[in-house]
Amino acid sequence: MYLLIDIGNTACKAAFADNEKIGKPFRYAGDDIGQFVRDIFESEKPGERVEVAVLSNVRADDPGLEAMLRNEYCDRLVVLDVDECNRLVKTGLAQFEVLANMPEGMGADRIGAILAANSLFPENDLMVFDFGTATTVEFIDCHKEETPARYVGGSISLGLNTRYRALSHFTERIPLLNPREFMESHKEEKISPIGYDLDTALAAGNILGIMFEIEGYQRAYPERTVIFTGGDAIYFAEKLKSSIFVAHNLVLVGLLQIAQFYAEQ
Repeated sequence: MYLLIDIGNTACKAAFADNEKIGKPFRYAGDDIGQFVRDIFESEKPGERVEVAVLSNVRADDPGLEAMLRNEYCDRLVVLDVDECNRLVKTGLAQFEVLANMPEGMGADRIGAILAANSLFPENDLMVFDFGTATTVEFIDCHKEETPARYVGGSISLGLNTRYRALSHFTERIPLLNPREFMESHKEEKISPIGYDLDTALAAGNILGIMFEIEGYQRAYPERTVIFTGGDAIYFAEKLKSSIFVAHNLVLVGLLQIAQFYAEQ
């Protein structure tokens, strides 16, 4: 049994897994990740330890959490970072070759998503969009003849909620609105690029703005398979109505591959 933990900028996801599948993901939006982990063990696996725990953390390092996991809950803890990626690549296993071009300081969540996307679509060149605190786009080339699969590069821009928060913070008169409330109340409507009040103007500039970004990437790279993940993936996939795969919990899928590898060692 494995424990997979994905600590994002806004929330943390954790799930138990075995070699076959990932169990129910648990989500937590607070700061006490240690107590969150204790709670899910007490409710789901009281008194048990896992063979391998894999931790992806884009926040500040948390030595207390890592020590707690090692001492109380797992036989082996793997902290996913660039150094860990280098170790995985040096194993020479084909499943990790896609990570060979990771830039220094790349977020662990992006690393996990890239690894997972390549494993899900090994025959396809990919564009992976992750809609979180940041909107990220990753480009992955698949294995071709003598060339292994490789991460090509990507982009980072503001996520949807971050855009709304930034506008409210840096202006005097724009209040902090919730974009998800707008998306829910206008689910069946096409967003106009011309807003007629503050709510619709923000939606045009930010929600529709992200859709324009996606469509621009698709026009520029029509040969690539598109994967969406993150909190707003379903919404954007439904609005765009193009050939898009939505992969929930993509980072956890990548963490599972790493857990399986270390369990076999």
